Amino acid sequence: MNLEDIKKEAAAYRYKDVKSLSEKVTELKNKGVSFLGCVAFVQTNQNIPLDKARELTVSLDTYNEEEKERIEAAYQLMLSEFKEEE
Repeated sequence: MNLEDIKKEAAAYRYKDVKSLSEKVTELKNKGVSFLGCVAFVQTNQNIPLDKARELTVSLDTYNEEEKERIEAAYQLMLSEFKEEE
């Protein structure tokens, strides 16, 4: 799925609760959608800022603890590299 397809699916998806959102993101993940694609889905569907979408996506049951640790490590690395450039 490309970003445009992900955003279309997010716009069409009717949010019920966090559990159903988690199930939908898990479905996307199982179809091969990357973490960033899942964040884009959540951001579009919930109409929230990118940082909040990342936090919400990580908090879903979609990702196990090992995956969440890798995601957080990559995020912290990105932040540290960004700060070094300032």
